[in-house]
Amino acid sequence: MNDTKVDKNGFRKNILAAAVVIGACTLLFQGFTQAVMVVEAKETMTVPTRYAKAASIVSSSAQQSLPEGYRKANYTVRAIDREYFRNQTPTSKDMTREEAAEIGAQALWEIFGLNLEGQVIELGYQQPTEGSPRSCWHADVLVNGKLNSTFWVDSVTGELLTIGRERKLDKQVSVAFDAALDRNPQEYVELAKKMAEKYNVVHGAVKSVAYNSQGYSNNDPTISLDITGDNGEIALIDFSRYDKALLGIAYNGIYKPTLESIAKRIKQDMEKAAELQKSASPTNPNGEPTLKPVSEYFS
Repeated sequence: MNDTKVDKNGFRKNILAAAVVIGACTLLFQGFTQAVMVVEAKETMTVPTRYAKAASIVSSSAQQSLPEGYRKANYTVRAIDREYFRNQTPTSKDMTREEAAEIGAQALWEIFGLNLEGQVIELGYQQPTEGSPRSCWHADVLVNGKLNSTFWVDSVTGELLTIGRERKLDKQVSVAFDAALDRNPQEYVELAKKMAEKYNVVHGAVKSVAYNSQGYSNNDPTISLDITGDNGEIALIDFSRYDKALLGIAYNGIYKPTLESIAKRIKQDMEKAAELQKSASPTNPNGEPTLKPVSEYFS
């Protein structure tokens, strides 16, 4: 078993992200311990460390189905003050940042019980990219001045794409790869199915749950699982290996195109590798491979 590592920061700048394993490789979006987007921009997006394991903008129906007990909080909405987002301009088809903020606020209340009274939601507009063909609003949620959580919302449909919380444990715990858990992740498979059904993660019945990977966010050890629905949707859900707390979700709207983009790039790389191998292995008149001195490849 190889432990493959990348930068760690949880849902910080999200993306959620996403880690998926094809073959024996760890393939990484912006997220998503918590799932990730491939963002082709000047700004570097970070994802949590992972260990490899094999209609109208806001529909009327959505407005009527508020989370139980939810009341709109008096929070502040402002722009993310980073150069990348300052250079992105919403179109006439995109919802306002205030509308996107309210969608996220409702989801944070429902999933994490977060009341944003007196807090701040900073949002930045993200144009479509190869890995994420949908424009969206990226949000950093500040509670008492500190980053508490993040979410992404499709800027046209209002669909929630990712949601996650940022936390740092007040004690030191091991973030090492757990071999025993790798062999038997059933406890988390059952937990993931329960949470996916509770929060309608794949917008319908859950068909299967599959262990994806382990990693850590800040000092919090994590585990990620793929949720597949009867309707073909696929999502990524993250939990803490420390206390089984739900840390984040990357929904089908962002996770599926991310996986497709990664698979496409892998196929292209494999094709290029095959071409290089073919060109580096000349054959004799009988069609049999011949050997060349190493120096000839560098002449």
